[in-house]
Amino acid sequence: MRVGIVGVGLIPWRVRYPDKTYAELALDVTAAALRDAGIGREDVDHVVWGLSDLMVAWVRQCCPSTTMQDYIGMAGKSSVHVSAGAVTGAMAVRQGMIEIMSGMSEVTLVVGSGKGMDLWDPVTQKRSAAFLKAIMLDLDTNWEVPVEPLAAANFGFVVQAHMDRFGGPTEEQMAKVSIKNHGNALANPLAQSGMKLSIDDVMNSRRVAGPIKMFDCCLYSEGAAALILASEDRAKEICKNPIWIDGVGASNERSYMPDFANLGRMVCQQQSAQRAYKMAGIRDPRKELDLIETHDLLTGVELISYAELGLCEPGGGGRLIDEGVTEKTGEIPVNPSGGMIGCGHVAGCSGISRVGEVVQQLRGQAGGTQVPINEGRAIFSAIGGPGISQSCTIVLGAQ
Repeated sequence: MRVGIVGVGLIPWRVRYPDKTYAELALDVTAAALRDAGIGREDVDHVVWGLSDLMVAWVRQCCPSTTMQDYIGMAGKSSVHVSAGAVTGAMAVRQGMIEIMSGMSEVTLVVGSGKGMDLWDPVTQKRSAAFLKAIMLDLDTNWEVPVEPLAAANFGFVVQAHMDRFGGPTEEQMAKVSIKNHGNALANPLAQSGMKLSIDDVMNSRRVAGPIKMFDCCLYSEGAAALILASEDRAKEICKNPIWIDGVGASNERSYMPDFANLGRMVCQQQSAQRAYKMAGIRDPRKELDLIETHDLLTGVELISYAELGLCEPGGGGRLIDEGVTEKTGEIPVNPSGGMIGCGHVAGCSGISRVGEVVQQLRGQAGGTQVPINEGRAIFSAIGGPGISQSCTIVLGAQ
C-alpha cells in the first residue's frame, strides 16, 4: 500500500505571533490543509501531533496535544503525540504513514505548532532567557550543557570537527550557503529572513561559536504546518495529483559527543538517507532527485549533509557550493525554499512545513521558489538531537 499526501496547510514564519496562541496556529493550518484536500473534518480518522519536547516547556502545558485536539475540531478521534526535538516534524510524517499502512486509518492529519516567543520579558521587551534555557533541556545534560551553553555550539562542535578532520568546508564556503538560502527566501512569501547578502556581510557578522557567525544560523521562530495523508485508494479519490511517500528512513546514532570514530560526521543522516533510498529504489540521488530540502540549522551543517545524503564524499560539500551545484539553478538544488536559514525554524512543525514545501515543488505550485521537475522525486532530510544523533529522511514522488 502506498501513502499519498493530498493536502498542505502552511502559514508564514514569523518572529512572533503575539495575537495567536499555539492552538490557534494549529487550527489555521489544519483548516488550510483540509481546504487544500477538499475534505472535511469528518473525513479524518486520526491525528498525529508533531510537538517537540521543547514545546512543552515553552507553552507550560504538559500535554498540549490533548488540549489542542478539541480546539481544532478533532474531538473523539484517535491521536498520538510525536516528540523528537528538531526531527519531530519528519518523524510525525513517518508516524502518519505507519498509521495508514497498518490499516488503522484511511486519512490522517499530521499537524505541528511551534510557539516559544511568548516567553517574553516585559521589562527588557525582549525574548526571555527562559526560552534558551528550555532549548538546553534538549541537549545532553551530562556532557554538553556544562561546556556548551549555546544551542549553536552543539552543532558548531560537529562543524568544527568536520573542518579539522576533512579540511573543509571553509568559512567562506559556509558564507556562500548563507547567501544562497537567504537569497532563495526572497522569492518565498512564507519566509521570514529573505535578504541579499555578500560574503563580507556573513564573514563580518557577530561570531556565535567557533566558526559559526550570526548569518550562518537559522532563527528561532513561531509557526505551524499541517499535512493530510491518505491511503492509496482514498488518495486517488480525494485528488488527481497525490504526492506519494516513496521511502522513509530513520536512525538514532550514538549521542555522546566525543565519539572519535564518528567525530565530524552526521552518521545518523547517512543511515536514514540510505534506508529511505533503498525503500524508494534510488541508487544515485544526485541524478534521480530534482531537489533536496534538508535541515540547515547552520550553514556548515548543510554542507556536511551534502556528503551524508550521497552527493559527494565527506569534506566535499564546499566544492559543491563553489561550483554552484546546489544553487536553485544548479544540478541538484538544495533548500530552494530558503531552508531554515531563510524561512525560520522551531522544533516540531519545521519538518512538517518543509515536507509541505517539497509537495508544492512536486506539484509545480511552489511559485517563485519553483525548480524544474524532471525526475518527479525529491527528499526532505531532518537532523537533530544531542551531537546531531537523530535523523529522518523522506523520499517523495509525483508518480
